[in-house]
Amino acid sequence: MHRKSWLALGYTVPASPSKARVYIWRKLKECGAEYFKQGVAVLPNFSQSMQQFSMLAQKIRQMGGEASIVELRFVDPVDEAQMTARFRKQVENEYQELLDDCANALHELRLAGKRLTEPQAERVKQMVKRYCKTRSKDYFREADTNEIEAGLNEMIDCVKGFADDLSKQLRSLMEK
Repeated sequence: MHRKSWLALGYTVPASPSKARVYIWRKLKECGAEYFKQGVAVLPNFSQSMQQFSMLAQKIRQMGGEASIVELRFVDPVDEAQMTARFRKQVENEYQELLDDCANALHELRLAGKRLTEPQAERVKQMVKRYCKTRSKDYFREADTNEIEAGLNEMIDCVKGFADDLSKQLRSLMEK
């Protein structure tokens, strides 16, 4: 197994107000960080990770807390493999949810003759956003996302068709 370098963000924030702790938790979740220990989150050491942790550390300090970013390496390869597995599991679960959502949305679109409604178009937009967020947390890029991308691309084509149809309808109304 190839050994990795990791970044750890150790932090403390004042107990009150609790919204600071919730904010930090949400930001760590957004970037896909895993907790090493309470108050210590880790990410694989990539420039993106350093940027995310640096911005969060600055915000923590602005909230009156303390934050430090350190580089670490696991001494025991088993510990490192377990941490890597936690990162992989996180994105695998999110990809599976997306795949299921894509399959359901495509089924609905095919039943409707690929005629997209406005709520469906919004749903596609949200799925694309979720895919991009999940992809940004897929630090090890080992998941096969071809099926998800194919489904999203098919839905994007439907959105384009919906926009073309709507455009024609609006033009027709303008000409009356």
